Amino acid sequence: MIQQIRNRQGLLIVMIGIGMLGFLVPYDAVIALMGQGGSQDVGEVDGTAISAAEYQMEVQERRRLGFSGDQLAEEVWSDLTSNVVLQDDFDALGLTVSDEEYEEMLFGNAFSPYMNRAFYSNAENKNFWQTNFDAMLSSEQGVRDFLSYKRLIISKRKREKYDNLVTSGIYSNSLEGKFDYLGANQKVSFNYVLKSFNQIDDSEIEITDADVRAYYKAHKNDADLNQKAGRNITFVRIPLQASPEDAQAIEDELNSFRSVWENTEDSDSLFVSTVNEQAFASTILQESDVETDVNEAAFFESEAGDIVGPYQKGSAYRLARIMDFFSESDSASCRHILLKATNAQDEAEMAGLMERADSLKRALRRGASFDDLAERFSDDPGSKSTGGVYELFPRGRMVKPFENFCFENKPGSIGAVETSFGVHLIEVLDQTEPRARVEVAMIERAIEPSSTTARDSYSAASEFAISATTREEFMKSAGEAGYSTNVATDVVRGANSLSGLRNAAELVGWAYGAETGEVSNPILVDKNYVVGFLDRITAKGAPEFEYVEDQMRTGAIKEAKGELYASKMMSGSLEEIATGVGATKAAASNVSLKFPTISTAGSQAEPEVVGMAFAIPVGNVSNPIIGNNGIWVIAPTSVSEATNKNDYLSEQTTLLSRARGAATIRLSNAMMDAGDLQDNRN
Repeated sequence: MIQQIRNRQGLLIVMIGIGMLGFLVPYDAVIALMGQGGSQDVGEVDGTAISAAEYQMEVQERRRLGFSGDQLAEEVWSDLTSNVVLQDDFDALGLTVSDEEYEEMLFGNAFSPYMNRAFYSNAENKNFWQTNFDAMLSSEQGVRDFLSYKRLIISKRKREKYDNLVTSGIYSNSLEGKFDYLGANQKVSFNYVLKSFNQIDDSEIEITDADVRAYYKAHKNDADLNQKAGRNITFVRIPLQASPEDAQAIEDELNSFRSVWENTEDSDSLFVSTVNEQAFASTILQESDVETDVNEAAFFESEAGDIVGPYQKGSAYRLARIMDFFSESDSASCRHILLKATNAQDEAEMAGLMERADSLKRALRRGASFDDLAERFSDDPGSKSTGGVYELFPRGRMVKPFENFCFENKPGSIGAVETSFGVHLIEVLDQTEPRARVEVAMIERAIEPSSTTARDSYSAASEFAISATTREEFMKSAGEAGYSTNVATDVVRGANSLSGLRNAAELVGWAYGAETGEVSNPILVDKNYVVGFLDRITAKGAPEFEYVEDQMRTGAIKEAKGELYASKMMSGSLEEIATGVGATKAAASNVSLKFPTISTAGSQAEPEVVGMAFAIPVGNVSNPIIGNNGIWVIAPTSVSEATNKNDYLSEQTTLLSRARGAATIRLSNAMMDAGDLQDNRN
């Protein structure tokens, strides 16, 4: 055997090399280069292809820089496609971001919505990231990271400038403001006869399948029928839940831990960190935290060293050991002076800052004003203008050394502490009334399905998927098994969530690779096995007749009713017309063009009816009008003019705000439509 291995040592080296490469290369990169193909395109816009490798590498780079979240992949896709479409515009407009502007965005006061959202959402985050950006320049890897952040931030800033140019170019003039004012304030009153569509029996008309087809042909391209490319999916959720045997096994495990814990010579922190396989962190509680839990309420009736549990807490079992009893305030307030460090890891720099803090402390003892010193020397922009004061804050709000000083020292205490931001000179101002607390070491195990339970659940889900070959069988089997079902319509490619399913990316990806009528394998989502049935694949544009047949039939019936009763309501007074069609004469008062809903005549607006009321002279009777709620004949009785105004500034401002608010979204959608965006990601 050894000789055979020697004879094939070249092959062995290759296999070992492939194995090592498998450990070293990120999974997403493998997918990009192997699964999707390094040269395979995941989409195209404006005639430019976007490769799988380019897309996946950018997603990986964002993750490496610390970005995360369900929407990261969609943000990367949007950035790549937008840059393709807009690059020529950027060049033509001369949109650039100079080094000086970039540095001002990072370290100065230049405002960028993206910077504010991603990095500088509050003063603490701003301090952290400014320190972080500074520190990057001290190492080769840091410089590479800095340049990656710079590339991303500059790209975002160019788009912000472009959007600002677009929104700044949108304007509402005084004439538009005037028309908006008149549309809302000119009022018309009229008498009318309305024969509602709902009052006309379907038996009065005859509609054939040919009529429905003709109606479809005439209306299939209407804007309200225009559909986007998408998928309709029916799916069931088969819960993956722990069995009673799983829960008992977890409780037995904690009981075994208890017997060892009671007799071990290890410290509580060492024992818990070993059992939990993670760094130890004690839990601190006050009586109000445990008053509704009979097990944890026993903490305050125990002695240091006692073990409580195992006991169930929500969806987990806990085992706790009492470590200590003490009293502490809920909140503290302080004021401080931050002496910012360029590199908090530099011991010499921190020592120098500590000497400066000692000098400031001596100045305070000699009677100097804390407010004045904070204004002159503090590098914390969030508090220097208020004398360095932070009002009452709970634990967990500040960095640990800062927080510990404020809670562990009496009001009036002054001292200096080091944090990742630099050196803080702190004076404790106030603390709330101390409350009794208990510190416990906690071992916790979530009540989760065992591998055996998971296999059984997967088997049940697989059997369901295999047996449901048609939608009828799918729904029938789901009902018999008691599985909840959901229907998701018009699902777009890349959607991350559906109604009833928070993390649906894998199901959506399956749907875009499946054929109509196909059933998915079980997909584990949110502690459920999900099985999907692909109901329909919709193409962009006019819908197919079979999917809107009922809607077209309703429209054809409504159209036929309108034509029939319009011919019956052609002549005579309103009273005569009302008698002839079995309706009543009614009145509408003070109706405007801007709000053309007639409250007593149906829920839908009637802009054509109200427009006609303004158009014909008072006292005249209109021809029949086929509206949204039925067939109308109207006779205007009065028109009240709007009060004269000197200007229409408020209307202009409202129109402008409305137009600018949606401009960038409409612009993006229009650009992608014009660029014929093709998204082939699964």
